[in-house]
Amino acid sequence: MNQKLFFGIICIASIAGIFVACGKGVIEPYDSDDQVAEISVKNSLDEQKSINACQANPECLEKLSDVPLPTSSAELPPSSSVEPVISSSSISVPPLSSSPIIIASSSSIIIPPSSSAIVIVSSSSVITPEGALAGTCSPSPAIAELGQSVTWSFNRDPSISVTQIMAATFDWAFEGASVETFNAKGATGLTKAVSYTTSGPHTTSLSTNGAAPITCTPVQVNGAKITGCKCLVDNASPDVAAGGEAIWTVSGCTSTATITGYTWNGGELGVVETSSHVFTEKDETFAPTLSVSNDDNTVQVVACPVAKAIDATLPDYSLEDQNVDIALPAGLSTVIMNLPPAWHNTTTGTCTFSCNCTGTCTGTVDGKALTGSYYATVSIPITSTINNYALAVELGQAMTCKVGW
Repeated sequence: MNQKLFFGIICIASIAGIFVACGKGVIEPYDSDDQVAEISVKNSLDEQKSINACQANPECLEKLSDVPLPTSSAELPPSSSVEPVISSSSISVPPLSSSPIIIASSSSIIIPPSSSAIVIVSSSSVITPEGALAGTCSPSPAIAELGQSVTWSFNRDPSISVTQIMAATFDWAFEGASVETFNAKGATGLTKAVSYTTSGPHTTSLSTNGAAPITCTPVQVNGAKITGCKCLVDNASPDVAAGGEAIWTVSGCTSTATITGYTWNGGELGVVETSSHVFTEKDETFAPTLSVSNDDNTVQVVACPVAKAIDATLPDYSLEDQNVDIALPAGLSTVIMNLPPAWHNTTTGTCTFSCNCTGTCTGTVDGKALTGSYYATVSIPITSTINNYALAVELGQAMTCKVGW
């Protein structure tokens, strides 16, 4: 019993030695930029090192040669001194007079009587996993033009090893593409490039290892282009204390096809050209998502500016007289403006908000650009300087600012 246990420990130690020899590391998830040609499986086994280790240990040689084993009716013919490499689902180790290394990519090993062979299960054996590989599939680019090449990729879950990828089968089905289906095994099945001659959304499905297919993220293929769209916000710094609402408006969209509508924040397609958002706390940020559609199945994504809320009840700074410097930091600040009601002798017209900075000054004051080098100015309404008005000042760097005629 002790001899059998010892032999089992020797086999386990040999297997562990293989994994040490092969090394270890972290396999990063695939993305659309991965090149299939870079994927490889490299396994190595230092056979001579294993032989030398056992031969240098008299106890190892003695224990292996003295292990009593049951008679097997499935023995292979006696072997020469050549070290065999066996690949099967069930292997038998022949009785050998010497002590060779047998490398086997097998899950079942039968050791006949009188065998003194050291049997190692090679880490290079590849076992096809059961069921589908965990992962997703997606196109690149996500929005394409007619005739443009679109590459579909399988993005494996981090739990899936490269060895599993190399053993897997991939069956792609492309709806409306230049290639209807694509089947491959291993790394060559990870990606496939196709093109489209019809506009609109197109779907793709992928089955791995013959399992039920998964649906990939669709690709949007555009026909007649939509250009000129602009999305603007009426208040880039809405005051929570005053209701905190900001309104975005889209305009200027043109196309050779008919514009059919706008989709705000992933909602339904409609003809509404505006969208609003109510802010509830200071420093909250929001920018709506917007896509414009036409009757040629084209969808154009339009970028909208970000708004960031302020709160007049939670001011960062206050200004109560003209030509008084206040030091403002980079970023967004709420400045409560409470100059005397008659400081400008009128409440109509504009005044100047100015700042000193190093180099080029960048920033906004209530959404208006602050421009200049070393000394930057912007005109603001006089009404924005009185009655505890919350002035939103966002600066690209720390500056010293003031308000004056």
